[in-house]
Amino acid sequence: MDWNNILTGIIDTAIYSLVGIILMGVGFLIINFFAPFSVKKEIEDDQNISLGIIIGAVIIGISIIIASVIMSPSTASRKIENPPAEMKINKQ
Repeated sequence: MDWNNILTGIIDTAIYSLVGIILMGVGFLIINFFAPFSVKKEIEDDQNISLGIIIGAVIIGISIIIASVIMSPSTASRKIENPPAEMKINKQ
């Protein structure tokens, strides 16, 4: 068992989780800023169930987008194990 890889995976997971939570908070603040009414008042005081469902759906959509961006492979993390034919050097 390679503890270095396990520790790196745990640290990466914690960092990406924090980044995702921060971005979700920013997304909710943007929704709150652009809404022409008080979201808190509508949901808590007026018991507006439809607004709660819409806000929940928007938050789920934003979280899916953030998760897919975080999980997408970057060019820096890719290792070329089998290079394409153009990169192979023919030794003759």
